[in-house]
Amino acid sequence: MILFYLLTVIICGGYVLLLISYRIGWIKTTTRLYTPSPSGPRPSTLVSIILPVRNEEKNILAILHCLDKQTYPKDKFEIIVVDDFSEDKTLERLQQANMGNLRLVQLSAGAGKKRALTEGISKARGSLIVTTDADCEMGENWLLSIVTCYEEKKSKMIVAPVLLKGENKLQQIMQAQEMTVLTACACASIYYKAPILCSGANLAYEKEVFLSVNGFEGVDQTATGDDVFLMMKVHKKFPQGIDYLKSNEAVVFTHPERSSAGALRQRKRWASKGLSYGFGHITAIAALIFFTNFLILISGILSVINLKFVIILIAGLSAKGVVDYMLLYSASSFFGKRTYTPTFILATLIYPVYVTLMGLISPFTNYSWKGRKS
Repeated sequence: MILFYLLTVIICGGYVLLLISYRIGWIKTTTRLYTPSPSGPRPSTLVSIILPVRNEEKNILAILHCLDKQTYPKDKFEIIVVDDFSEDKTLERLQQANMGNLRLVQLSAGAGKKRALTEGISKARGSLIVTTDADCEMGENWLLSIVTCYEEKKSKMIVAPVLLKGENKLQQIMQAQEMTVLTACACASIYYKAPILCSGANLAYEKEVFLSVNGFEGVDQTATGDDVFLMMKVHKKFPQGIDYLKSNEAVVFTHPERSSAGALRQRKRWASKGLSYGFGHITAIAALIFFTNFLILISGILSVINLKFVIILIAGLSAKGVVDYMLLYSASSFFGKRTYTPTFILATLIYPVYVTLMGLISPFTNYSWKGRKS
């Protein structure tokens, strides 16, 4: 019992220190406001927005509408939609779009998002590549904020926030809270120059950088992870070259999964690449998070057998809950989102089971996505 107590204190203590450091990193990251100035110099970088799609007939026109409303000059950016063998009416919907800077590329060989991105980038005229997804929405200054940040910081890669919107059910609010915390963690990790997360739904990088790290070569055996694996390669070659764009104008929104089953399938897909990261700081942090939740879960099970374990259960849950809430509150306040404290407390009780199961099952099982199995 003493050894279990000691191990739990060390692991949970490490988690607490990590989250405290992430909250500090989040707060210290400079907030950037990129409101256009009529008298100031205008950004001039030629941008290629790469939009890989597969079976997106319900979303494609909405995302194109968002991109068409951008305040960034239309002669300074192009939209390259790369169709990954869609089996629905995506191509018919694209024909309804009347946009002069829109180009369609259809895969002729290979398949998957990494292949679609590679094909789109090979056709790109812009020096700055910006990626997003068909099920996303963004404000009119989104692209302007990214380009202004790029020209100011001379970044090799820019990671920007992705949040959920339209959450109204309990499990959807939990998804939104999780995404908000992950966004803050991504920001903080980049502040410390040890990036752990990014999302291809809101990512920018120089075309030359993509080519210099040989794109997805070496990580193309894993179907998912086009964003994080690329970030890892860029960070290895340019350790100081990744910046986080902490700005409300740069946020990309997507919608939560409608059902708990859908959310679990999505998280399973995200976690499936866990064993592909190799040994490094990302794996170490993932292991710390997993074992923190695992030990809390085990202490809960042992509490049924021996009440002495209740102490470590309560201490672990409380310590983890406090630092999680501190980060959630800071990020939610910045983005103008509600915290939903009762829902957070419920999620705190559920997460040890959820994280443990996802960590044990996901790397060793297959998943289905867009009609394809992996």
